[in-house]
This record gives sequence, structure tokens and C-alpha cells, in this order.
Amino acid sequence: MSGARVTVVFLLYNAERTVPMLVAALARQRHPDLSRQADWLEALFVDDCSGDGTPRVLARALEERGAPPSWRSVRHETNLGLAATLNRAFGQVRTPFALSCHCDCEFGTDTYVADLLALIESRKDAGVITGKPTVPPGREPSFAERVNLIANLMDVLPPETDAPLAPVGFAEGRCDIFRLDALRKAGFYDTTLRTAGEDQVLAARLRGCGYEVLQAPHLPYYLSVSDEQDTVAKLLRHQRLFGRAHPYILLRTRRASRGVAGRTAGSNRQARLLLRAQQAASTVALAAAVAAVAMGAAPLWLAGVLGLLAATKALLFRRHLRAVPLRGREWLAFALLQPFLDASYTVGLAQGLVAAALGSPARPID
Repeated sequence: MSGARVTVVFLLYNAERTVPMLVAALARQRHPDLSRQADWLEALFVDDCSGDGTPRVLARALEERGAPPSWRSVRHETNLGLAATLNRAFGQVRTPFALSCHCDCEFGTDTYVADLLALIESRKDAGVITGKPTVPPGREPSFAERVNLIANLMDVLPPETDAPLAPVGFAEGRCDIFRLDALRKAGFYDTTLRTAGEDQVLAARLRGCGYEVLQAPHLPYYLSVSDEQDTVAKLLRHQRLFGRAHPYILLRTRRASRGVAGRTAGSNRQARLLLRAQQAASTVALAAAVAAVAMGAAPLWLAGVLGLLAATKALLFRRHLRAVPLRGREWLAFALLQPFLDASYTVGLAQGLVAAALGSPARPID
């Protein structure tokens, strides 16, 4: 092998807290056959117009590592959003493969990049391969982080297969390796979706071009909560964003349903689809119950429906609650949050359905 084969693209936005960790993790990456990192890997740090000290912290961290010429950095003068930032970054990649890494992720091993590179080079039909998100060992997640992992059924459960690669509904973009030729054929990310759902649309496009979307279930990366979702209020806003994006994804994108339903999607992404349906149904049922009580009625069948929906959600959450346990009073806080999370998603879903019925959205969904 001659010349770099993969570019690690770090996506930075208000990331001054995590930049040193990202740079250190990159410096540790090694290849089993090549002693010099520059012989097989390049890096591109992209700051999407952060409003904090990210540029200053990044410059200092790179300088402390000797500012390797194979590591580059760029800063946007205006905020483009996740999808457009990735598209612009991929356009600057000089290698046949690119690995995107969000600022809330850390490689799980010192050969993570090399291992993914070997996997995608061995599978010519692979358009993208994602690793396995994992809760960092030895670190206590915050309450908001646990809510995010459980309430969104994040893919942090133990692997369901011993195979080195398995089909997956969509690669979530956090720590994934892409074949640049496949991205070009697929037309890159849909920038209508600035910060949510763009991964599902890209997966559908890649499949439409004949490529596979795969996961390496035994290759871990560590997932933490980003500064965009580190409070309950921000999580509520993100629920509404998910709701707004889903009609566009499922109604206006061919093959997108394969990413959330059926064998290709995988059990966890199928469970997420059931969860979103449950959230909408629970909000409607709760609103009907409140209206009935306000009118002096108290139909028992509505109470039964609400109980059934709550039991359904408990079943969907059960494995994640074992993997990411709550502590003490957090159980009560988590339970009390559910109607608000459900309502936020449902409001967004209604907004998205209206936009889909009226045609293409007048502006990006963010």
C-alpha cells in the first residue's frame, strides 16, 4: 500500500471541551503494517463556525502534536449544518475512503480506523461501514445522557451476531467509514436535513446505487452526549426535530423504509420505529383523555389505552434500562419526562406531515 488511503474527518461545533480528546485519540491510531501514520492516514478538522473557543483549543492541541502536515484544519465563516459540512468536507478529501467522527465520539481501540479501513477494502460492495456505539467504560453518564441513550433507543446494546460485518438500516454518521466513489454516485447527503435524518436518506441513496450499508458489531467507539443534547430542554427540542424530519424521510425518499423496517434494518432500528409510533399514539390518547375529563367524562377505555401504550414503551425500553441503569429518583424523573418527549416528537411530526403535504419544504429542516 502506498500513500494515504483514508482521511479522518472530525466535525467540530462548540467542541472546545472534546477537541483535546479527539486529537489525542487520532494521535494514538496505528496501522498493523505501517509504522508512520502519514503513510496511510490523513486528517481534516472542520469547525462549523463554533461560537466558543474551539478554534483556539484546536490550534493549541495541533501545535502540541507538532502540527503534522497530514493533519489539516478548516473553519467555516457561517454555520452550514451537519449535512452540508460533511458534503463540503468530503469534497476536500484526497483519499479513496473517509471516516467521519463527531465531536462526541472517541475511537474504542487504537486500531479502530485501520480496522474499518481493512473491512471496507475487503468488501467492494460496501458504501459505508459503521462501528458499534458503546458507553465509555469507567465513566458515569449524566442524567441527560442516560435519557438520550434510553429514550431514543440508541444502539448501545450488546452485538446480536458473531459475524465481523452485518447489514444495518443506516449508519448514523458518528464514526463511520465511507467509500468516496459510492458517496459521489449517491449524491452525498441531502442538505434539506441539516442535523437529523440525513443518515437515513444517504443509506437509501447508497442502496439505490447498489451499495451495502453495514455495521462492524464488534468494533466499538465510545459515545457521549454532545453539547447540542446535554440538557433535558435540548433533548426535547431534538425530539421535535426528529418528528419534523421523519415524514420527509419516509414519504419523499425511495427505499428509506428499508432502513427502519424489515430484516435489513436490524432489531434496534425496528424498535425505534415502534417507539415513534407509540409516542404519537400516546400523545393523541393523552390529549383525548384530558379533553374528556375537561368535558366531565372519564371513559375507562381511554385509561386502558393509555395503560397499554405505557406498557408497550416499557417493553421497548427494558433492554436499554438494563444496559444504562437509572439511579434512585432518576426513575421518577425519567417517567415524568415521557409525556413531554412524546408531545415534542408528535408536534414535530405534525409539522413535518404538513410540510410534506404542501410539497418541498421552503427551508432546511433544522
